[in-house]
Amino acid sequence: MNIFRILHHWLVPHEANNHRAKALHHEALLAYVLLLGVFNLGIKFLHKQAPDVLGYATDIRVEQLLADTNAQRAQTGLSQLTLNSTLSQAAAAKAADMFANNYWAHNSPQGKTPWDFIVGSGYRYTLAGENLAKNFQTSDGVVAAWMGSPSHRANIVKPGYQDVGFAVVNGVLNGEETTLVVQMFGATNAKPVAQIPQVQAAAPEPAKTVVLPKEPAAQTSEKIPVVSAEPQTIIQPAAQPVLTMGAVKTTPLINISGLTQRVGYVFVGLLIGVLAVDAYVVSKRRVVRLVGHNIAHILFLATIIISGLTLVRGSLI
Repeated sequence: MNIFRILHHWLVPHEANNHRAKALHHEALLAYVLLLGVFNLGIKFLHKQAPDVLGYATDIRVEQLLADTNAQRAQTGLSQLTLNSTLSQAAAAKAADMFANNYWAHNSPQGKTPWDFIVGSGYRYTLAGENLAKNFQTSDGVVAAWMGSPSHRANIVKPGYQDVGFAVVNGVLNGEETTLVVQMFGATNAKPVAQIPQVQAAAPEPAKTVVLPKEPAAQTSEKIPVVSAEPQTIIQPAAQPVLTMGAVKTTPLINISGLTQRVGYVFVGLLIGVLAVDAYVVSKRRVVRLVGHNIAHILFLATIIISGLTLVRGSLI
């Protein structure tokens, strides 16, 4: 009986609660905001203590990022981009630098730009660009967010690009477990980048031997590894980011995003239900409220917005 009275007092407007459900009083709405804040902080604390138990489920793959990117280009009549291992090497180097120097920006604290990473990887670009994303759950979620941002969308649908590279890397950034996605675009009129290290690093040496005059010019690049082992050490890293940094998949025992969504939906659903009951009873009983009506509803909407903010994690730059 006591529980029924408490629920009646909290959910149904009557004389004892000034004809407004206690759950919709200003003090109650403020308490909801505080509870949501405490809940959010508690989730973050528990996540740091036990990320394998309470963490963010992530499934982001390069092949899906490439397919979704090219699908967006196809919708605007543009040609598809080719996955380029050298650009992927540059993207991986950029992700590693962000984790190593603890920053989230296009330019590093040391002043290193995206173009420095692209040139450093050996890609001779005539046109280049970069998109960054962090803490998204799925590949299509990343591309959808990029397409929703004018500057990121401009990169994806730029006609001049020919190649694209990706790095999907998980690590700790600013004290938080973070999944970074680096997308680098490029176009080049130079020779294939995989051949450039071979010609520059080893071509002078064969010219001093008897090998070059005896062999056709087309076989020169095949003979270079015989003369020097250096080209192998230069070329090998270029393939690594696509293989080792091509996907991040984590499956914690409890998915934070799913948990916060369920809590948010239940919370907002209950408030909407209480508001509907309140409006019905007041209308049926023809209760006239002199003050507080607008303020209560404004706070109610603010509560919904704040609860919605707890569901947002991914960000772009």
